Amino acid sequence: MKNIRLLFIAMLTAIFSGCMDHNDEPAGYTFGNPSIGEANTTIADLKTRYKDVAASNGVEEVTDDIILSGVIVGDDESGNIYKNLYLNDGTGTLVIGINSTGLYATLPVGQKIAIDCKGLHVGGYGTMLQLGGLYQGNIGRMSEYLWKSHVKAIGEPSLSYPELTPMEVDENWLSSANQADAPFFVKFKGVTFAEADGLTQYAAPDNLADGGNGVNRTLEIGGTDVIFRTSTYANFATDYMKMGEVSVTGLLTQYNGEWQIVARTIRDIE
Repeated sequence: MKNIRLLFIAMLTAIFSGCMDHNDEPAGYTFGNPSIGEANTTIADLKTRYKDVAASNGVEEVTDDIILSGVIVGDDESGNIYKNLYLNDGTGTLVIGINSTGLYATLPVGQKIAIDCKGLHVGGYGTMLQLGGLYQGNIGRMSEYLWKSHVKAIGEPSLSYPELTPMEVDENWLSSANQADAPFFVKFKGVTFAEADGLTQYAAPDNLADGGNGVNRTLEIGGTDVIFRTSTYANFATDYMKMGEVSVTGLLTQYNGEWQIVARTIRDIE
């Protein structure tokens, strides 16, 4: 009888254990470092402070107590953004390099975070400021371990943050925008893809890719052409480009003075 009772208890334990998700985090869990405090610097201020470092493609360790806070507006969900996150705090957008993939699983678009920048590096990549780590004397991606010790998730992800509303911009804005303030989280309306003919794909075939595994197409914004860059690893790389007038949301970056726009997912092309 005792053996039957023990067997019954063991079966119940197995059943309840099977119903639990071992990946569930305990109540009150905060991704990252919960000891990080409140923001004391804006992204716009950070870009101003290190504008000369970025302009010279230099790199510098952050030695001051700088804490940023903002909402993630770009992640690696589709594979078109690789080992980067884009953070917006209402004053600007910043690209953050992290040597890890699947970042969206823990810090997706709509997640508010705080970053302790002290001990991290800032530098210019193609003269655009990036936050990350030191790599062979240049700005690169920080390790996943370092990232987790310098970031804190705040609350639950939400798509209602105002930072998730992109700036609606046009050709006139492009002609006057300060590239030193890039990247920007933007939306273009009534634009067209020069290559869209019903047969051309966003980033295929693979032999079109450059050394960064990207394919450049042309987004026509009035009389101005902007590079529309897509990774061959994006899950929409083999989709056929949309014809006619479209609206495009994305991260408007610059590389050595040349505008480029990157869509986060195929949903950004309407």
